[in-house]
Amino acid sequence: MQEVIPWLSSAIVSLVFFGMSVGYTLKRAGRHYAEGRKAAPSIRSFKLLSKTLFVLSMCLTLISYWVISPLLPRLHHSLWLQLSGALLVLTGYILLQQSFKTLGNNYSPLFDAYLPEQLVTTGHYQQIRHPVYLYNLLVSFGLALSSGLWWVLIFASIGFGFVLRAIALEEQYLKEHFPAYASYSENSKKLIPWVY
Repeated sequence: MQEVIPWLSSAIVSLVFFGMSVGYTLKRAGRHYAEGRKAAPSIRSFKLLSKTLFVLSMCLTLISYWVISPLLPRLHHSLWLQLSGALLVLTGYILLQQSFKTLGNNYSPLFDAYLPEQLVTTGHYQQIRHPVYLYNLLVSFGLALSSGLWWVLIFASIGFGFVLRAIALEEQYLKEHFPAYASYSENSKKLIPWVY
C-alpha cells in the first residue's frame, strides 16, 4: 500500500492542478465577470502573487512525493499525512466547484473585484459568507499537509493573509450595497462554519 500512496497523491493533486488552472482561466478569460457591474475595492497586488503561489505550491507538492532534498525542508515524512493532505485538496476542489455553481455570475477575483449582481445566501453560502475563500484555503493547506514542505505552508499562510484582507474589504462594500447583508451576517459565519 505504501508504494501506491505517492502515485495516488500525485494523481489527485495533478487532477486538481489541471482542474483549477483550466477553471480559473475560463472564469477570468476576457474579464466577462466585469460586464455591466460596478468595480469594488480590490487587492491588485495579489494578481501575480496568487498565480505564482498557486503554481509553486502545486509543483513543489508534486516534486515532494518523489524527491528528498535539503532545499525542501519538511514538516513530516508520513505517507498517511501525504494521502490525507491530497484528499483534503480534492475535497476543497469539489466544494469549490459547488460554491462556484451556487455563486453563478456573481464571481469576480479578489484582485479585480466587482459588485455582485445579487446577494447569494443559498447552498454553501447559507452557513458561511465566503466559501470560495474557505475552499481555496482547504486546497492550499491540504497541499502543505500533503507535501510536508515548509515552503508550501509558508505560501498557504501568505494566501491566508490576503484572504483575510479581502474578506474585510468585501464585508464592507457588501454591507454598503446590500441592505439585507446585515441580517445575513447575523445568521452566518464569515469563513468557518459555527466558528468564524
